[in-house]
Amino acid sequence: MNTVKKWSYRQNLGFKTTWGRYYTEYSLAINNLLEDSYQGNVTVLALPVLFLIRHSLELAFKMNLIDLQQLSGENATIDYSGKTAHVLHKLHDEFERQVHLIFAKEKISAIIVKDFNKRNDELRNFRKIFDQLDNWSYAFRYPVKNDGMTKSFDKNDEINIANIIPIYRETEIILKYTIDVLTDPASKSK
Repeated sequence: MNTVKKWSYRQNLGFKTTWGRYYTEYSLAINNLLEDSYQGNVTVLALPVLFLIRHSLELAFKMNLIDLQQLSGENATIDYSGKTAHVLHKLHDEFERQVHLIFAKEKISAIIVKDFNKRNDELRNFRKIFDQLDNWSYAFRYPVKNDGMTKSFDKNDEINIANIIPIYRETEIILKYTIDVLTDPASKSK
């Protein structure tokens, strides 16, 4: 006997308009795609999975920057309305800058600083993969660059998604919990 799943497809999008909600839904979509696809299908899903991972990084940086600016009392040095707002290394640089401002201002525990730096190095290495392949957020979405003619990838561009997945999951920790750690009174030096 076939059991039909009953889904609720009606969504009130007005309640979803927060950076955290966007990041969470993209992160969940990535995990669902990876969990529900057979290993052989991942190669067919490479572009959507890589786009979702890259876009979730962008969303996570922006989500964090909003709160970090409030905690540090310093405005961002990047323009969120221009094209640079989609460049991962610029978002990451601002993320680091804001966190270090808070470290200095709040006298954060050395253990927290050390852990952040370790996780941030992992995040930087992970992010560099996307800097090389899709720095401007076009390559995973379109077969050509924004000039409409130049192919998005060279014949020698390649990536092993099996290597990306565990790194992605590991870097989610810093992106999801930085604000929680920085606002926890226990993270302050005594």
